[in-house]
Amino acid sequence: MHQVANQTLRMSAMKIVIALISLVVAAQAVDWHNIKPKHAFKNPIKAFPKTDRIIGGTNASPGLLPFQAGIFADAGWFCGGSLIKNNKVLTAAHCCDGSGSFEVHLGAQDIYDLNEANLQIVTSSNGQVHEQYNPSITGLDNDICIIHLDATVSGQGIAPVRLPSRSQVSETFVGYTATVSGWGLTSDEGTTIWPDLQYVSVNVITNAECDAYYGTITDIFLCTGTEGGTAGTCSGDSGGPLTIVEPDGLRTQVGTFSFVSGAGCESAGPNGYARLTKYLNWLETNAGVTIRP
Repeated sequence: MHQVANQTLRMSAMKIVIALISLVVAAQAVDWHNIKPKHAFKNPIKAFPKTDRIIGGTNASPGLLPFQAGIFADAGWFCGGSLIKNNKVLTAAHCCDGSGSFEVHLGAQDIYDLNEANLQIVTSSNGQVHEQYNPSITGLDNDICIIHLDATVSGQGIAPVRLPSRSQVSETFVGYTATVSGWGLTSDEGTTIWPDLQYVSVNVITNAECDAYYGTITDIFLCTGTEGGTAGTCSGDSGGPLTIVEPDGLRTQVGTFSFVSGAGCESAGPNGYARLTKYLNWLETNAGVTIRP
């Protein structure tokens, strides 16, 4: 865990270079605009510390989303993630790609308050990107990464999220009301800091609807509608969890946030996620999690 003084220095340094980093991220977004034959999409990473909030979101109460992680990457961006084991955090591959080390905040509500009672900060230099992720060839296919933490975490307000069961492999989740969460932008023009963890309800749509917008959506993706651009994810939410509440009252993560429309977070384009039922074997093998029957 970093000392508060070191954290303050790091955050101050990032403010100095934020303009340069933003230009780099913008350039990456332009590259993504050249991929799709229909509507473009982009990796919604966000240079920090200029994070805002999820579009249409509400502040999460302490302990509501105990698996939520905030990830500061040394490459200069901020992403979301989820605790899937007491020393494993799941996020997007594009959040890990190009970064050599990570500072993972767990139990956080205000991402910049280093004195919160439940906050634990753990570092890592081991981000395991899915071996078939190659954005120069496949766009955003297999956009998942496991961050292997340097220490285990546990305590008040921190708990792993449940992954889908093997019996749910053929489940599309279409029509489900799901929850997406994070510290991402509240609008395409947002620049002000909104440090509190946010969440919003979204509806899972068919892949056919998503494909009609983007053009090449396969079954390894899961998509949600955005209620005309008024509810959903944006820059800074990358890698964050999409969860549903099952009949037993427990949350299950069914997706990891991957992309938004290149036209903007408020453009009414669907949000895209890595569909976790397609990666159960990979997660079991590489994260050591036990997948339910």
